[in-house]
Amino acid sequence: MKVLSIDIGASSGRFIVTSYVDGCFSSSETYRFPNGAIERDGHLYWDIETTINHIKTGLKISMGLHKDIQSVGVDTWGVDYVLLKNGKKVSDPFAYRDIRNELSLKEYESSHSYKEIYDETGIQKLPFNTVFQLMDEVKRGVEFDSFLLIPDYINYILTGKEFIELTNLSTGAIYNPKTRSISKSILKTIGIDEDKIPEIIYPSMLVGTLKQELIEELGIYEIPVVSVGSHDTASAVASISLSENSAYLSSGTWSLLGIELDEPLISEESYKMNFTNEIGLNHSIRFLKNIMGLFIVQELKKDLEKSNPGLSFQQMQDEASKIEDNDIYIDVNDDIFQRPYDMLNKFYEYLKKTNQYSGELSYGKITRIVYESMAMKYLEEIKNLEKLSGKKYSELVVIGGGSNAKCLNQIIADTLGIKVSLGDKEATVVGNVFAQAIYLKEFNSLTEARSEYKKTLNRESYEPKRDLPGKYKKYLEVTR
Repeated sequence: MKVLSIDIGASSGRFIVTSYVDGCFSSSETYRFPNGAIERDGHLYWDIETTINHIKTGLKISMGLHKDIQSVGVDTWGVDYVLLKNGKKVSDPFAYRDIRNELSLKEYESSHSYKEIYDETGIQKLPFNTVFQLMDEVKRGVEFDSFLLIPDYINYILTGKEFIELTNLSTGAIYNPKTRSISKSILKTIGIDEDKIPEIIYPSMLVGTLKQELIEELGIYEIPVVSVGSHDTASAVASISLSENSAYLSSGTWSLLGIELDEPLISEESYKMNFTNEIGLNHSIRFLKNIMGLFIVQELKKDLEKSNPGLSFQQMQDEASKIEDNDIYIDVNDDIFQRPYDMLNKFYEYLKKTNQYSGELSYGKITRIVYESMAMKYLEEIKNLEKLSGKKYSELVVIGGGSNAKCLNQIIADTLGIKVSLGDKEATVVGNVFAQAIYLKEFNSLTEARSEYKKTLNRESYEPKRDLPGKYKKYLEVTR
């Protein structure tokens, strides 16, 4: 078996070709491109046409290097979408960090309680939820026939077929996981007709085949486009084999801390704690909490490079690991850290607001503060997760790019006081591959795919070494 995964995140996209032969997985990156929101007229957008051009280039290169690819699957970040009118893109899609979403949420809550949405969907309250973005389109009178989430739009460009994939759709607060259908009551509240939502497609189904015009334009061959867990976290979580007492942390730009459930957990307590119920590859529930992740470090690096030319993430991590006496904390989920640009000033502004400012700090100290603050937030939320699930977790499995951050992972183990095991740093691609492999009948189920892949993993782990939970009281004092 040989498949192509197109995995696009908020900062980059890449093409990975994966082979599975005689029980062995092997992967190679064939193309990578930068991605990011662009600012225009006071708003943040995705330059979707540039992304499509990169996808064409990636297909041409990948399929030129490998003449025997059997299918392709696309995953991206969630909640954002492209509006279509007469089959054409209405405009560049807004980015989820755009200010309009917060305004739309406030407008909704001026006449409704978010609990109405939560009771229907089990999705945590976040201003960028698709429901609030669509509300804004209606308010502005934008005319459209349908909307496609970003990976669905890419699939549309590749095949000409309009489908909306479930794992991504489920994140936007318009899908009811109990009835397994679109919430008509929510659509009515925001003024969206149900016929504007394309047919739902599930992972491991055929979207279509590459369009003939695309084949001729790029000089490539015909292959099927297969639906995968098109929300990148859905694919990432699909890669993990969890034990009964394990939770997971998908660690990247965002931190997604959670567990897998068979049924949605929608209650007064889960609403108050703002936990979410998203759909997994096998219609399981990804019961999790969105926590701001390495986005803060990524943005800080841009500012710190101005006085430290050539500064690398590894240097930031190395210096952070030398600091052991930190007692400064930030709430990584504070609104001030939610949008890009000028993050260093925002960091110091937060320290001043919480009476922790005592002058400018080294980049190692700043990184340490963010790392420990992330870990403290994980501790806070895993305590909540244990209350909601009635279980005690003795292991946290970390997947994604953050699994490379050794200093951070040791801090997490020390703070939570439990074992931290590393999954695959390329977890999203692994889950993407699983969905395609099931379509190609290489595996009969996700359980079988996980089991086979687990045999190939040499899982590194971190044990608690220091008593950082003792600092939790100070963290709560300064962040509340």
